Amino acid sequence: MVVIFGIAGSFALYFAFRESRTQRHLKRDGTLVRGRVVRHRIDSAGRDGTATFAVITFADAGGARHTFQAQASGVRHLPVGAEVPVRYLDRNPGVARIDLTGKKVANIAIPLLVGVLFFGGAVAVAVDQGHRSGPSHGR
Repeated sequence: MVVIFGIAGSFALYFAFRESRTQRHLKRDGTLVRGRVVRHRIDSAGRDGTATFAVITFADAGGARHTFQAQASGVRHLPVGAEVPVRYLDRNPGVARIDLTGKKVANIAIPLLVGVLFFGGAVAVAVDQGHRSGPSHGR
């Protein structure tokens, strides 16, 4: 169980790190344009609920249209038809993000939190297993 929690935590932290690098790259080298929310995509998140993602379209500097899905779920304040700031890479418009602070923070914070929780679970399981396999006290 410790290994599974450790692997899951590693993947989540990797995604947080990768998103952080992507956002830094977009801030440094990206182009800021206006995009438009064209629809919401509902993803079944399992038996207990769903997650809703905004789908955004934007035109690059050459006028070509591109569409992408927001990385983080939640569409509050992103109704269909709303304009949103989008930052994308000129040489790779497939790398695009909604340029709103809340979305940028969520894209990093959620996987970071999940990673920390899984690593905490790994430590808790390891400590519990250590106590169970250790010498008996008072016997």
